[in-house]
Amino acid sequence: MFTISFKAIDNFDEIKQMSAKQFDLTKQDIEGIIELDFNGSKYGMFFDDCPFGNERLIRWFVDLLTIVQKIRIHQYVAYRIPDSANLWLEFKRQGVELQVSLVEDIDNREVILDLFITEPNEEFRYSNWNGVNVSSASFTEEIMKNAHQFLDFVTDLNPDILQSTSIQILQEKLTDVKRLTSKRTYFAENVDYEG
Repeated sequence: MFTISFKAIDNFDEIKQMSAKQFDLTKQDIEGIIELDFNGSKYGMFFDDCPFGNERLIRWFVDLLTIVQKIRIHQYVAYRIPDSANLWLEFKRQGVELQVSLVEDIDNREVILDLFITEPNEEFRYSNWNGVNVSSASFTEEIMKNAHQFLDFVTDLNPDILQSTSIQILQEKLTDVKRLTSKRTYFAENVDYEG
């Protein structure tokens, strides 16, 4: 099972007063906390009474949706964790399952600048946990559900910033993933398989 827990922790009074343009110029993101739980193997942190948060939530959701898109095309995707020099989440597609690991880039000679790579890196070594299996469908559904909840939160906070560039990118990614998911569901339900 895969779950996401998140909470926005930012200057809400300031954000409530912003136009989309002001948000684009001064904030670009909403800070908070996020925890990804892959069958008990976790990255991040979440607890209700946390007074601070420095994770960029819009970026996290855009990147998680990007992982969903990429893992449909590639058997392997590694994602460099935001603001980390050497920690990555590694995803290996195995049929309807994803095998997920937290890995470290141990090569000090050259930093990989890409956020996503689609070929295994021989300089990766397993970190705190590895080889956790989660359903690809539940992974996608959980990301979509939480991205919707985050957008609902933004709508309640200040609907004007839904027109900001970063929120528009998030909405477009979510729409693309929904389209991919509905196509897969349609074909699974309507294609007649005859041998």
